[in-house]
Amino acid sequence: MHKFLSFVKEFQIPKKKELSKALESFSRKEFYIFSVMIVASIISALGILNILNKKFLVDIPASGGTITEGIIGMPTLVNPVTAISSADKDLVSIVYSGLLRRIPDGSLILDLAESYTVSTDGTTYNFVLKKNAMFHDNKKITADDIVFTINKIKDPDIKSPIKSLWDGIDVEKIDESTVSFKLKQPYISFLDNMTIGILPEHIWKNVKDNEFNISPFNIKAVGSGPYKINSISKNSEGIPTSYSLKKFSNFVLGDPKIKYINVISFANEKDLTKAITSKSIDLAGGLNSKNSKELISSNLNINTADTSRIFGIFFNKTNSKILSDQNIVNAINRTINKQEFIDKVLNGYGKIINSPIPETIVKQDNIQNNINIEEANSILDKDGWIMGPDGIRVKGGTGTITKTKKVGKKTIKQTVKVNNGPVTRLEFSLTTGDTPELRLSAEIIKDQLSKIGISVDTKRVYETGQLNQIIKNRDYEALFFGQIINHESSLYSFWHSSQKKDPGLNISMYNNTKVDKILEDSQKIISEQVRMNNYKKFTDEFNNDLPAILIYSPEYLYIS
Repeated sequence: MHKFLSFVKEFQIPKKKELSKALESFSRKEFYIFSVMIVASIISALGILNILNKKFLVDIPASGGTITEGIIGMPTLVNPVTAISSADKDLVSIVYSGLLRRIPDGSLILDLAESYTVSTDGTTYNFVLKKNAMFHDNKKITADDIVFTINKIKDPDIKSPIKSLWDGIDVEKIDESTVSFKLKQPYISFLDNMTIGILPEHIWKNVKDNEFNISPFNIKAVGSGPYKINSISKNSEGIPTSYSLKKFSNFVLGDPKIKYINVISFANEKDLTKAITSKSIDLAGGLNSKNSKELISSNLNINTADTSRIFGIFFNKTNSKILSDQNIVNAINRTINKQEFIDKVLNGYGKIINSPIPETIVKQDNIQNNINIEEANSILDKDGWIMGPDGIRVKGGTGTITKTKKVGKKTIKQTVKVNNGPVTRLEFSLTTGDTPELRLSAEIIKDQLSKIGISVDTKRVYETGQLNQIIKNRDYEALFFGQIINHESSLYSFWHSSQKKDPGLNISMYNNTKVDKILEDSQKIISEQVRMNNYKKFTDEFNNDLPAILIYSPEYLYIS
């Protein structure tokens, strides 16, 4: 160390005259070599700086600016208590704040709440408000606003679409900044309730119940979210056609980066797609994947996110003797090529699923497209289903069946004629909705199952109203349909045996006492890890029974 310090002390930077004299002493060749080395050193230094820049620096969004987003339909109920349409809910999410907020990765963070506690039995939640929580009109948010909002949701005269989420839950003001929620029993999705936007009592308290849905405050909404309504454009009939939003600088989670957001209404997806491809708007969400080629050719960015929607074939085994045969269901499961649905129905924007629980709740590992046509045919052969002359399998009557037997070390296939009395064709009907995606999915199922000798009638296609009535009556053999599972508690509604009849949502009429117990217990378990272990057992039971063959989950497309 002493020698190094002595070296530094003795070392001096050459003076200008000394450098000039040194350069003059170089031959032409030496000067050329020296120049190349200097240039190479500069390039290397710049390269190293660029690598360090990429490694250690991050892009920080600049403040200010305006973005214009297009949506289908126009929000007319910008009110967390009464919002119905997707357009309503989208605007509510940025105009209002709840005690908690769900962020893009699916986790919950504190929003208006400073903190919260949960009782050991999971039935009491106490929330403390942030001291700086303000509405857009700069009025302080208090516990009174929380109690007022929840009581309006629970009021039967208001007819809130989310009233059922609050049945059996009491809300009480402890002090100006503390509110308590009491549940009759533990409810695993309760914290999702805390994301509901809070109304300002001082604005809404004088609005009568019968005027709640027509109040001008549903449009000129005042919340506490990151953006406040700046101005509204209306058509000749007084219906909003666009909203101009301005950032709320006192938003409790920080000053939003973008200053203005313009929300423009479009009547349909075709017009919205035309607007984003022509660059007349900056953003569009929820577009159908069928437009992906047009969007890509327009040099637009397609961003995706997992959704809580799952689609598949739901079997009503009480209405079909064919589908009550587990061997047939197993053969169907080994035949369905799920990747074909991703490619043809979703244009690549979706995921194969093998679980009744969407990835927004539980991430799936080792998802595989487990098709094996040979095994499916073998299952049906062993079950006595004979391939008929028209390519459809039958039981009974005259036909042929392929059998295998071992002769020494060799396996020999033999075609055997059989005659087994009355003929039963291997066929069933598939009911679905009248949309391009559902129709195409039904035809893919029909084509795939024809390869193993199963006939599928796909003529039972209905408009929404008719289909809802058919589902209500459970009037189908098999149903190609989708479920939206936003909360863990929804799993009970979809798969518990008590929900087999309308208004229950167990459309497969599934009945498994082990699954019932798992779903019942999971409603009361606070520990997320324990619940996740329970859901694995549920999935295992489900895939053993196959009350439905779940095929795909579409991705949400956000275009910029």
